[in-house]
Amino acid sequence: MSYQRFEVESGIELNIAIDDCTDPWAGAETVLMVHGLAESGEAWRGWVPHLARQYRVARIDLRGYGRSTPMLADYVWTMERLLDDLAAVIKYLGCSKVHLIGAKSGGSMVLTMAARKPELVRSVIAVTPPVVAAAGTTDWLVQIEAEGVEAWAKSTMAGRLGSKASPEEVAYWIKNIQGKTPLSTLQGYLRWVPGLDIRAEVPGILCPSLIITTTGSGLRTVDSVKAWQQKLARSELLVIDGDAWHAAGAYPDVCAKAAAEFLSRLNAN
Repeated sequence: MSYQRFEVESGIELNIAIDDCTDPWAGAETVLMVHGLAESGEAWRGWVPHLARQYRVARIDLRGYGRSTPMLADYVWTMERLLDDLAAVIKYLGCSKVHLIGAKSGGSMVLTMAARKPELVRSVIAVTPPVVAAAGTTDWLVQIEAEGVEAWAKSTMAGRLGSKASPEEVAYWIKNIQGKTPLSTLQGYLRWVPGLDIRAEVPGILCPSLIITTTGSGLRTVDSVKAWQQKLARSELLVIDGDAWHAAGAYPDVCAKAAAEFLSRLNAN
């Protein structure tokens, strides 16, 4: 793995982790992975072994997160700016098109990217993506400002990773992923996320797509996901039997194997 950084606009650098175990002569395609709220590219760790032999895997730290530049509390987040960042990363990587994989609000981003910038997207895989923000996200900011990022992460981890996560796994996510997010970044991001609504974008997604959800998510039902997934012209739905609302983090092997099989079928056609 290597880390690369570049300045996407004045004073703001984006960090990208790249894992590439492909044959150098094979001309492998690139997979760009986009994390969600209060995370970083580290959230995709368990996926990498399943993908990096056949694809160059790039894991972005979105602006404000991970090793990328923290954002100020009064920064105004927009979907347009985030998609411009993804487009800049794709250009930086030297790609004409990429396979996009996103989880949670990162899943919302990759779906919107496929709708608005289809010329850059070969396929899209979205894991538990909200097409409209779930209720309760406005309360998270109040809690974070009162108790701190780690305390909020601890209180929400049971729903995020589900009942099968080990104490060691939970502790790692609290300390090394959610808990490392700068408070100022979350103060701005959590003013934007409650207004997220991409329902109008969904019918415009024409590339092959895989949507992954869980049976027992506390944030959305399987039927509510099916209601919009069926509007995607070339989509598949995978429903995992589990009670985590962050399937990409809770069930990385199941999700990544499904993603690899989806991409393999796509490339075989």
